[in-house]
Amino acid sequence: MTAWTTLMAVFDWRSWAVLRRHALVFLRNWRTAVIPPAMEPVIFLVAFGIGFSGYVEDLSYRGTHVDYATYVSAGLIAYTGFGTPYYEALYSAYVRMFYQKTWDGILATQVELPSVVWGEILWAALRGMVNISIVSVVILLFDFLGVVEVQAGWLVFMPFFGFLAGAAVASFALIFTAIVPAIDHMNYPVFLIGWPVSLVSNTFFPIEPQNEALWALMQINPVYQLAECARGLLVLGNPGTHLAGLCASSVLFLVPCTLLAVRLTRRRVLGS
Repeated sequence: MTAWTTLMAVFDWRSWAVLRRHALVFLRNWRTAVIPPAMEPVIFLVAFGIGFSGYVEDLSYRGTHVDYATYVSAGLIAYTGFGTPYYEALYSAYVRMFYQKTWDGILATQVELPSVVWGEILWAALRGMVNISIVSVVILLFDFLGVVEVQAGWLVFMPFFGFLAGAAVASFALIFTAIVPAIDHMNYPVFLIGWPVSLVSNTFFPIEPQNEALWALMQINPVYQLAECARGLLVLGNPGTHLAGLCASSVLFLVPCTLLAVRLTRRRVLGS
């Protein structure tokens, strides 16, 4: 199977059938599957945005003074758009692959491995959309109460931007899902990659690296681009160059990571 065929499998009905299967299972337990993970960014918004806003001075964002709670509210959209699909593609996908043998059952049908991987990517990105929608509703409520000041009309677009970044993040996470020997080893991609990326992507505080190499790394980081795109729209109504940056960085991650994830998963699941 060529790389082009693998990438085009995203449009195959079988990939969307895998997505539909995961969605149906999710809907059976949606209360326990949605509320706890969706509450994490909400708690962060209350703890960091409201708790620290009385101690942190207004930040300068593209020439405009922004209070800290507003700054963090946009960052939490990026944090959710990264964390939800990343951990879904790490832990949940691993459980389906290794413990529940769900992938084996799917592959026993006419579904091929690239469609299984794409189904996982699409499902993880969709989970990110759901949680971003919840966070957006909370931000809208806080804007109504005067806790934050955002251009609320742009909140409706945040889940769709999150889906794009979430697909890129999920494809990256599936590489680790395919290579870790046991679920305990997920601690490495979680604590060595997940937490640092979620903190140094202009989510909770601004980072302006002077080193050109570090600056370039930030530009290809979909989480950073999502944070700045969301912040530009919610604060100024203009994403600047970050909307294009979000699209470019997401594709830059999605294409090679998906190809590598399919190759490594094929070696692990099919032994070929």
